[in-house]
Amino acid sequence: MTELKFNQKRDFSSVINAAFEFYKQEGVLFAKTMISYTGIPIVLMISMLVYMVMQAVNGQFANVVNAPDFSSLANLFVPLFLLIVLGIIVQIMVVAASYGYIKVYHEKGKGNFSMSDVGSQITRNFFPIIGYTFVISILIMAGFVFFFLPGIYFAIILSLIYPIMFIEDKGLGKNFNRCFQVIRNNWWATFGVLLVASILVGIVGSIISVPLQFYVQFKIPMIAQSGDWGSLNLPFVIITYSLLIVLSIYLRSFVYVVTGLQYFSLNENEGSSTIMDRINQIGTENTSETTKL
Repeated sequence: MTELKFNQKRDFSSVINAAFEFYKQEGVLFAKTMISYTGIPIVLMISMLVYMVMQAVNGQFANVVNAPDFSSLANLFVPLFLLIVLGIIVQIMVVAASYGYIKVYHEKGKGNFSMSDVGSQITRNFFPIIGYTFVISILIMAGFVFFFLPGIYFAIILSLIYPIMFIEDKGLGKNFNRCFQVIRNNWWATFGVLLVASILVGIVGSIISVPLQFYVQFKIPMIAQSGDWGSLNLPFVIITYSLLIVLSIYLRSFVYVVTGLQYFSLNENEGSSTIMDRINQIGTENTSETTKL
């Protein structure tokens, strides 16, 4: 199977097609890598969610509404805090695993790296991603506060910060500047590519979640009238919701792969190539000249 070339200028549809080609070629190893490094925090997150659901069904949180005290508040907010923290960790791990995989694939080529190489990228970039995400969130939220549209504008531009951070690694300030440089005159194309990728992910997630949605919509009103929560098929709901959570988490990696491919495509535009790309190009040209001689 032909190796996927990341350093290639692609049009709108070619970026999406290249993402599917990436999954076709690397799907097994990519999935193994993703599960290996994100599986434990995902299991912990789901376990915490199940614990909170069981506590709610058993009426353990009733005192929070009826007679709140320190103990009842702690029983609610401590697990909730842990759930949020685990959710953030999972998202960071998925981002790091996605772009880490793209980086080692780009540098070493198909079949020339292992999961441990991706793991090194995850370890190296875990805390920087937290810092970048914090700064990005502030900028995007500020943009949404001021007439909404600036938030969308910055969200699209700064979506490139993670592939730039992994591939170029020039530091926070330079990486932010590179976002604006790389996307120059290509904002709408990038917006379109990411929008299509997000819609595809949403469609797949919605199709799979339909059975649960029908069950909940019909069952919950009946239980609310009768008050018989015992008639709720709790194992079915928990297992299905858990699968949906895992699916939504891993489906998000498709958007990251598309973003990475869009970055490489834009980076092939004249005047936006990185220093490392130019060095590699010089090395290739020198080798070609030597061969001719």
